[in-house]
Amino acid sequence: MPLRSASNGFFFALWVAVCSAAPEFLWQGLFSLFGHFSLTDAAAALFIGAILAFFVEPVLERLRSLGDASAHASKSPAFAACEALTFAVVAVCVHEAITVYVAASHANEQASENLAKAVATALQWAITPFFITIAWMAARAPSWIAWPVAALAVIAGLVAGIVFDWQTRVLVTSAIPSICVLIAGCVIVREQWNASTFRRCARATGVIALAWLLLTGALQLVLWLAHVQAFRIYERSEFWSDLRFYIGWVTGLLVAPSFVPDTLLARR
Repeated sequence: MPLRSASNGFFFALWVAVCSAAPEFLWQGLFSLFGHFSLTDAAAALFIGAILAFFVEPVLERLRSLGDASAHASKSPAFAACEALTFAVVAVCVHEAITVYVAASHANEQASENLAKAVATALQWAITPFFITIAWMAARAPSWIAWPVAALAVIAGLVAGIVFDWQTRVLVTSAIPSICVLIAGCVIVREQWNASTFRRCARATGVIALAWLLLTGALQLVLWLAHVQAFRIYERSEFWSDLRFYIGWVTGLLVAPSFVPDTLLARR
């Protein structure tokens, strides 16, 4: 059904976009957490982990298994404990990240403003992956649809940079690899449309991002060694932010539930 396919595609793109923005929030949470980690935080992490491991996760697992005749492998106490600690660390980091960005205490009169800033920060990281994923899905459509959607993906990234007041240098270092990722993904989608298509797109995205960061990082290192201050490709913080962004983007493409049939469809 066209409506079902469209909704699945939209939420797949949204999933990828959220994953692209998530690492920056988690990083800020870790940075804040390590600055004032205390025994209270450790106790809270263990408490959250215990609830997740011994109540929430088993209940969700049982609900997911309803109607499934196959038996699920039981988890050992050691595995459950490790899982609890992992969930706890992630939960505490997310909480710290939200606290850093939003500062949502009842006495904080600027909580709404801070929340708006947090949403704006997430949008800056999420817009480009969202529209590029949509453009990939449209690549198999007739050219009068595929080309405008691809152009929209490029324009959306540029408009986001202008709206959020990015410097020209940041616009360029964002646009060049994004356009390369867009083109590579469109080629992959037009050649193959099955359950492994977006895994191939993830691989292409990772390779392009790695090549771009290595190239620009090497050039920036040369400029630094030559004591060239008038021109910069990357600031140090921007470089690591982009690295986290690409990690989130690739992760989103890998973990988002596939909605593409497992059979190869003929290329149009």
